[in-house]
Amino acid sequence: MENIVVSFHIASSLDLQKLSVVLPDVSYNPEEAPALIMQCRKPRSVVTLFSDGTVTLTGPKSMADVDDIIEMIRDRLLVIGIQLEKNPEVTVHNTTVSTDAGRGLDLKALAKTLDNAEYNPKQFPGLVYHTENPKTVILLFDSGKIVCNGETLQEIQQPLEVLLKKLVIAER
Repeated sequence: MENIVVSFHIASSLDLQKLSVVLPDVSYNPEEAPALIMQCRKPRSVVTLFSDGTVTLTGPKSMADVDDIIEMIRDRLLVIGIQLEKNPEVTVHNTTVSTDAGRGLDLKALAKTLDNAEYNPKQFPGLVYHTENPKTVILLFDSGKIVCNGETLQEIQQPLEVLLKKLVIAER
């Protein structure tokens, strides 16, 4: 897994100006964005806090990392006296995984054999393969690297397995 994007609601409201003064390692520039940005080193992630109490988390590589970061955010906000929701419901918006085919790929040939595939090497060096149910986007590169993007890991697994089987058949 390369990246997960989640959001949750941690409080009824947040005073971003106050938080920008008391929290370390944050940036707040309301002219650029109506949010407070917090960089986490371990696990490497970006936390975006909004005044309505919504938090967006980008960068963790597992749901365990998500849980750790949520706990860290809760601890920091509790210490400065912010009233928090007890069990915030976490919504996963996007998951990215990568794998390797173990060999180079002939993207031009694959573009002819795969339905819902786009390949224009002058615009983008990879083949873009779309699936509808579930809705995912899979990028294939001539090096054999494969990057798959969808809402959840469960939704990504099935289309990725189907594509890998198609790659084995196309190799024959």
